Amino acid sequence: MVIMMTDRTNEERDLALVEELVAIPAGILLERIEATPEGPRPDFRIQSRGGVAGFCEVKSPRDDWLDEQLEQAPPNTIVGGGRADPTFNRVARNIEKAVKQFDAVNPDHDVPNVLVIVNHDADSGFDDLCETLTGELRADTGEAHPTNLRVATRLGDKRQRIDLYCWIDNDQDRRDIGGWLMTDSVPEHTAALRTMLVNVLPRKSSAT
Repeated sequence: MVIMMTDRTNEERDLALVEELVAIPAGILLERIEATPEGPRPDFRIQSRGGVAGFCEVKSPRDDWLDEQLEQAPPNTIVGGGRADPTFNRVARNIEKAVKQFDAVNPDHDVPNVLVIVNHDADSGFDDLCETLTGELRADTGEAHPTNLRVATRLGDKRQRIDLYCWIDNDQDRRDIGGWLMTDSVPEHTAALRTMLVNVLPRKSSAT
């Protein structure tokens, strides 16, 4: 039996989870954006009394590498093999896709862009997002150790096109917000987001 991608990650459930953990506690309205022939758009407009207050995209990165090999392999065939850790590349690809979607509706970055990553991998966490964006692993002592500078360099200025990253863990043992990361690339957007999400944001979010 072939398992379709939509079976592995139920997008509608992830969107509903973002409503439950972010929008409702924050008291904000997320309005769905319908798909258009022109190309991908973010999932939501963030609405306020004054109109559009921002855009929100939800991504659910999954490591389907082994599953896809199993689907394509003949019966009784051994699949797998060595490869580089896919976690950082997987997160980076989702960031790149999200930036294209934000640029389609917010090309001049007039309002904040918010990326919510719903993680279904029990072996991944918020630290993987931070390491993808900075290329460094921060030790408990505060010392930074370079680990994936190549991926961070590849993302470059695209990282700053997103004003706020939210990481949600949704697997067998976790179902909560793992962390927030504010880029502070546009001070006005940072201030607007802190006001808009005052009920859910920690007083000081991580910054790239």
